[in-house]
Amino acid sequence: MTQRERESLTDADPHSLLFGTDDDYAGEPAVAPRLTRADRRVEHPNPHRRHRRRGRLVVLLAVVLVAAVAVLIVPRLIDYFRTKDYSGNGSGSVRITVHPNDSASDIGNTLFHAGVVASVGAFKDAASANSKAQNIQPGTYILRRHMSGKSALALLLDPRARDTVNDVVVTEGATVVDVEKGLVKVLGSGKRAAIVRAIENTSALGLPIDYRTGTRSPVSPEGFLYPATYTIDPAAAPRDILQTMVTRFTAQDRGTGFTDAAKQLGSTPYQALIIASIAQAEAKYAADLPKVARVILNRIKARKPLQIDATSAYAPKLKGLDPSKVIYADVKGPYNTYNHTGLPPTPIDNPGSQAMDAAVHPATGNWLYYVNRDQAGHLFFTSSEKQFVVAAARCKKNHWGCG
Repeated sequence: MTQRERESLTDADPHSLLFGTDDDYAGEPAVAPRLTRADRRVEHPNPHRRHRRRGRLVVLLAVVLVAAVAVLIVPRLIDYFRTKDYSGNGSGSVRITVHPNDSASDIGNTLFHAGVVASVGAFKDAASANSKAQNIQPGTYILRRHMSGKSALALLLDPRARDTVNDVVVTEGATVVDVEKGLVKVLGSGKRAAIVRAIENTSALGLPIDYRTGTRSPVSPEGFLYPATYTIDPAAAPRDILQTMVTRFTAQDRGTGFTDAAKQLGSTPYQALIIASIAQAEAKYAADLPKVARVILNRIKARKPLQIDATSAYAPKLKGLDPSKVIYADVKGPYNTYNHTGLPPTPIDNPGSQAMDAAVHPATGNWLYYVNRDQAGHLFFTSSEKQFVVAAARCKKNHWGCG
């Protein structure tokens, strides 16, 4: 082997002996080596799988958060929206006032602000569950602090819890003189003059216009001070208190159609009210009220004087005198129905609902007389003067209330 051939062997790339030279692959496309599925996963991780893992993590965190809210916050929300209520009968003493026409919500609000119940809802729930709640009467009550709604309701229905110190009770048949005394008791003797002025100023009391004579209001509030129990604010003005009583009368008038019924009967509303006041004074039992009203109407129609003791007794009452110590036939003035025909000029008391109803719905009969027929005070009615004289003598003999 020549020198040149040895140099040629020495200079050659030894790898070419096994794999050939680069020139051997010249002009042929390069072929990338084939990768396995595992190789591809390593080189290019699956993006969907990453998203799925991330989504599971978010869901897990959300579940943990919801659980935390349920454990920590939901009980607080339940407590917040649950009706707050104390338990038991409470302690201490609290005076509260229930006003006329107060609803369960109104009373609950009063109790809540006075510290009696934990919430208005506690009392409303108790009232809704007890049908007797509608029997709560206006007035002042002595309750306790921190009472359950049920316990507070029970006390409001207990007459022993009622504080009557500021009550003015206008009974059926009470006169304006009785009302004046009741107002003085609550407002104090220093207010007596103001009370009298308010009673005399009838134009400021809001008497219903249907009872006017022309443009003139009645000269007395007698008959318009509706029988009820009124809880009085000692700081209230006498006129305001009297207006409240008149408002109750007006509501009764409108609610029962008294004014319209009187007109249908051929009377003015004021005449019917006067008749109602006389029936209230004369009849002890409701069944006798419409019969007394009929006797009054029959005697007026027959142009006979009423000859009713109760009207004559009213005159001395207005003067503060004892009516039992006067002779009714000798009383001076228009209230003496022995000497004057027709009705007295004003009602003689404040009649209740039954007497008002009887005055505009009198019984049917031709009676002209009545007198007590027993010790209990039931009345005997007749159209015969002779029978009346006999019955009156029997009444006097048995001391049944005849003079």
